[in-house]
Amino acid sequence: MKPSALRQHLGFQPSPPCQEQQPKASAELDHKVCYLCHSLLTLAGVVVSSQDVTPEHWGELQLLCMQLDRHISTHIRESPQAMHRTRLKDLATQTYVRWQELLARCQPKGAYFSPWKDI
Repeated sequence: MKPSALRQHLGFQPSPPCQEQQPKASAELDHKVCYLCHSLLTLAGVVVSSQDVTPEHWGELQLLCMQLDRHISTHIRESPQAMHRTRLKDLATQTYVRWQELLARCQPKGAYFSPWKDI
């Protein structure tokens, strides 16, 4: 799930009555979204690491890697004021690298493209 979509789902709480509290509420919501994404990513990493990747699951893990790269690594803007975003992005990068290594080790036979295969 995209962090922005998660933020929209969590953002349906009543907004603060005065304008001064709105940036604080937005920062708090941003922190909650990053915390939830971090927790889900940690859980997914544990589940994937605890199981052998079978040829049937290889494609699913490859799709999961693409989703991780697309939604978390590219859509989160880092800033010095929001270190929780940087930590989430670091975890996403570490998880992506771990999963790519796992995919490389467990690649099913015949998954490589070979131009000489039919000759």
